[in-house]
Amino acid sequence: MKQTFTGKIRLIILLVFLITLIQGLVVLNLVGGIQNDDLVKNVQNIVLIAIFLQFLLLVVLFFYIPVFMRKSFSEIHNVLNEIAKGRYNLEIDMEYFKKHTDKEIYSIFLSIQKMLQAVYRFDKLKKAKIVEHHNRINALLKLAQEGIMILDLKGNIVYMNELCAQVFPSIVEKSNLVDSNLPPVLEKNLKKYVITVLDKKSKQDPVQFFIADLKRHVTLDSAIVRDDEGKATGAVISVRNIQIEKKQKKQKDEDKVSEKSSE
Repeated sequence: MKQTFTGKIRLIILLVFLITLIQGLVVLNLVGGIQNDDLVKNVQNIVLIAIFLQFLLLVVLFFYIPVFMRKSFSEIHNVLNEIAKGRYNLEIDMEYFKKHTDKEIYSIFLSIQKMLQAVYRFDKLKKAKIVEHHNRINALLKLAQEGIMILDLKGNIVYMNELCAQVFPSIVEKSNLVDSNLPPVLEKNLKKYVITVLDKKSKQDPVQFFIADLKRHVTLDSAIVRDDEGKATGAVISVRNIQIEKKQKKQKDEDKVSEKSSE
């Protein structure tokens, strides 16, 4: 297992103390052969005091450095934890860290702040682009001369244009088409077709079926929505020949014929 940074620091401290202890023992051994007892005692006292003071200093460093590192990195961890929650507009008190943290730790916070500013700008641009594409899709759906439904692979209707909603009031946007209870003609044809497309994750050949309320045949067609890796994420279903104008025009013509016959 790779040794941690704190473990390496503690190992260095222990090595420094070991070297100091060896040096002290060597000096004490060398002065032991001197005939001047007062000189020997003075040297021994100085060496022992020096070793003791270095021991105290190293003990303090042994425990202080890990505590200092833990405190400094815990503050970094707290900031990164907030960023991980999606808080890209997080305000970091740089003045506080500049005054109360080490220069190297402050430089880390400075880099994090710059990163946050870049991510926030990117996130803002991404949201703006998403809204722009959303509006484009809605505009295209409104202009479409056929019914359009965009679904995910679970059958949830992500988008549906007004034409489709008006002709098929039993189908509701944001609902799940697969789980919905539809009129028999839609259950047998539309839902069956959609389930096939979603299960096979591929475009299916167009199919036609007759809707008595519209008094005409409609055509179902499909396309697959894929992500950047080419994996299917949903489908687009089109229902052709359901234009309300045609239905209304036909109804008016029938009304005129009935009025003339009554006269």
